[in-house]
Amino acid sequence: MFAYIGRSAWCCLGVAAFALLACGGSDEDKVGRGLTGGGAGKSTGGTGSGATGSGATGGSIVFPSTGGSAGQGNGSGGGSPSTGRSAGFHACTGTAYEQETTSSLDTYFVFDRTGSMGKDCSYTPNSTPPVKSKACYATYAMSDYLINVASSVDQRLAFQFMSQPNDCDGTPYETPLVGLTHLPIPADHQLIQAISNETFKGGLGTHIEGALRGIAAYTTAAKTAGREMIGVLMTDGDPEGCEQNIDKLAKLVSDHLSQDGIRTFIIGMQGATDANLEKLAVAGGADAHTTDCGSVSAPCHYWNVGEGDPDVISEALSAIVAQSAPIPCEFKVSGFTPPDGQTLDFGKVNVTLTDKAGTPTTIGQAAGEASCPTDAPAWYYDKPTAPTAIELCKNACDLVTDSASGSKVDVVVGCQDTVTLPPVK
Repeated sequence: MFAYIGRSAWCCLGVAAFALLACGGSDEDKVGRGLTGGGAGKSTGGTGSGATGSGATGGSIVFPSTGGSAGQGNGSGGGSPSTGRSAGFHACTGTAYEQETTSSLDTYFVFDRTGSMGKDCSYTPNSTPPVKSKACYATYAMSDYLINVASSVDQRLAFQFMSQPNDCDGTPYETPLVGLTHLPIPADHQLIQAISNETFKGGLGTHIEGALRGIAAYTTAAKTAGREMIGVLMTDGDPEGCEQNIDKLAKLVSDHLSQDGIRTFIIGMQGATDANLEKLAVAGGADAHTTDCGSVSAPCHYWNVGEGDPDVISEALSAIVAQSAPIPCEFKVSGFTPPDGQTLDFGKVNVTLTDKAGTPTTIGQAAGEASCPTDAPAWYYDKPTAPTAIELCKNACDLVTDSASGSKVDVVVGCQDTVTLPPVK
């Protein structure tokens, strides 16, 4: 999704998000959507692209060459490369469009309140748990996370407790105790008060079936366009009451994923059978990871947080967010629009990385993922002869997704050439 952020006198400096620049375009506002050719191709001469010239038949799309160093052309429409050029800031002006690199995530979190969680405690901000119990540890860990969460993801969270009377069909969980709430929240928020006030004296059994059915119903009904929706269940027990066959419960989760495209994540506490929770987590679509696997051999798909270790709970929730709403390292080319009077030339596209200090560098194009360098950030087309997306090499992706690095990415369309990397020998 692209949004207009500038006019023709816009320079390719770093912005707070991924930007598409139609270099050399008119002053008219555009919406960069779809791969559409212009009218008759128009060449400006000067430097070439190292690919077929941009002064091609009007309406056609010119595909890039890969693997060679970009160089200076000497003909109209872009000649073949001659001398290579090194990566650096590639100045260019044009109409600017912004693609957000922040994600939006809604989470429905269901928290086990059964008596096996142990003695309850009230939450006091900026203090430590006064009672050594899973209930108290989890109360503090969850509250601290909700108050202090810091993320590039726009998060909302809805909350409910398990187990409840007459809940095997999921009905009590179709309505959250606290509806979708933007995070972080203040210490006196009703969500914090609800967690703090819970007595953890539910004696009904661990009704996992009801919780899973309710999670499926609520997340399907509450899903909002443009926002990712997930469910999270945190429990310290095995199914007791309602359906207890773990394979049948896993099918509930996998059906929700396949039919509604919504993932369900599992966090386990001491007392639950890790293998059972792992089966549910796999069915729910969680990615594999190598930490906090409990008795399950790594990699695993659920998280074991012991008695409610606050650091591990925070790590688990942060990992779930990262899996569910990652900052993109892939950028679809379907929104690329060439400058007025020019055809779209994928051999005349550049990617600029701007660091935390605001210093921009045009990073090189690799021939493909296998050609990504290990000593410098780079990018490549997913399909060199018919691109559908720009992919960042791992080192560039790490810079963009690491909030501490503060790095930003710009893409420039319609420039005079592409900075490419020498072929890997």
